[in-house]
Amino acid sequence: MSPWGIPILLLIAIAGGYFGAKDLFFVPLAFGALLIGLVVLYYCLFKPLVGFYIVNIAGIFVFYPNHLLGRDLLPLSTALEILILFLFLGTFISKRSGDINKTGLFKTVVGIMLMLNMIYITIEVFNPNVIGISTWFGAFKRTLVFMLLFVIAYRVIDTIDKMRFFVKFWVLCSFIVAIYGCFQQWFGYLPMELNYILSTPGTFELLFQGGQLRKFSFLSDVVSFGVLAGSMAVFTIILAINTPNSARKYVLFFFALIMMLGMAYSGTRTTTIIVPVGLILYGFITIQNKATLITLFVGVMFAMGVLFVPIYSNPTLNRVRSTFDSKDESLNLRDINRHYIQPYLYQHPIGGGLGTTNSLGLYQHPYHPLAGFPTDSGLLKVGLELGWVGLIIWMLFQLSIFYQGIYYYFKIRNKELRLYMVMILCTLFPIIVAQYSQETVGQFPGGIFFFCCLSLMKRLLEFDESRVLKADGQLKML
Repeated sequence: MSPWGIPILLLIAIAGGYFGAKDLFFVPLAFGALLIGLVVLYYCLFKPLVGFYIVNIAGIFVFYPNHLLGRDLLPLSTALEILILFLFLGTFISKRSGDINKTGLFKTVVGIMLMLNMIYITIEVFNPNVIGISTWFGAFKRTLVFMLLFVIAYRVIDTIDKMRFFVKFWVLCSFIVAIYGCFQQWFGYLPMELNYILSTPGTFELLFQGGQLRKFSFLSDVVSFGVLAGSMAVFTIILAINTPNSARKYVLFFFALIMMLGMAYSGTRTTTIIVPVGLILYGFITIQNKATLITLFVGVMFAMGVLFVPIYSNPTLNRVRSTFDSKDESLNLRDINRHYIQPYLYQHPIGGGLGTTNSLGLYQHPYHPLAGFPTDSGLLKVGLELGWVGLIIWMLFQLSIFYQGIYYYFKIRNKELRLYMVMILCTLFPIIVAQYSQETVGQFPGGIFFFCCLSLMKRLLEFDESRVLKADGQLKML
């Protein structure tokens, strides 16, 4: 809004109308995208906290425009990765506003293992079992982006108030994602979304299970939606348990219920274990808490109701129950595939190369022995593509998250900060466990939340140490 800005915007508007009248609709769209892009870049470079939440929101909705277009036309994931790079630069350009100014993020156990994993993936470019670097570059780029987010979150969330906002933001956004998934279940997919499903051969057959279509909300696929909804349900339940305000507590429990419904409507059976695993871990850590015991009891009763209530005509319930059916053909086929491919894993310590499995491998490397092999499991995919050496590094990275979270929880004294720590730990742990049968780490937006939380664990410890130091200083002055 300036003497020069308003005439320029008016001229752009007139030009846009002219090009639209001439059926050159893409020109005003490109102008609009350019203006929005410049504004977003400005915030990422000079107001990184705002840019950080723009990236988070973009991660949630990055796939939805293609759903509305009916096919994957826009490379928005790549645009988001570039935006994250600018945001990373912005955290160094902009002055820091918080009262915590410590370093050593990569001196933590998680930071060391994350860096080691990054180095190993970089070395994989020389893997002799694959020709070309196209698929390697895609995996390397995504790993680098998540490591940048690891640093970005640490730098921008530098006060306790910012941490509180981060928690509220993700609870609200996860509820919105879940409620839209419920909308798809209750009222059906939009026509554009059905066109998107039908545009890729085999997608409809994959989604149509038990007499209904599985739901993916705004996200890229049903697994990403199910994992996000289930893990954030754990996050929200723990927050609700420890919220003293009754009205806010009931709202949070309602949010968690909608998230669990969204998880069920995704039809991803692996996500069924996310909520119980997260709450069981919370019970082990806070067993002395009376509210924990009540929550576990209610959770067990709810689970027994879902599994044993005599309703057999509901496709969603039947899908959830099939998780525990040892005779399920799909589960048995996955076990057969694992045993079949194990000799290859043993014989290739550095793996067959990144991007050589599943449909991507079939498309990019049709000659490869792993091309088209359905890994299903995130751990099996790591083992086949990175070898048993890479699998060991990845497993140590996952264990370091569990170790650091437990250690920091018992080291932190402040009650609120301990709550945030246990929320993060009990949310990330079931995602790690679910890798046994699904690829649960690495997709937007769940990957953004996952890697941001890894660095925020250290921030929480620093917040607590800062408060302790201030309290000690006040005592000495007295």
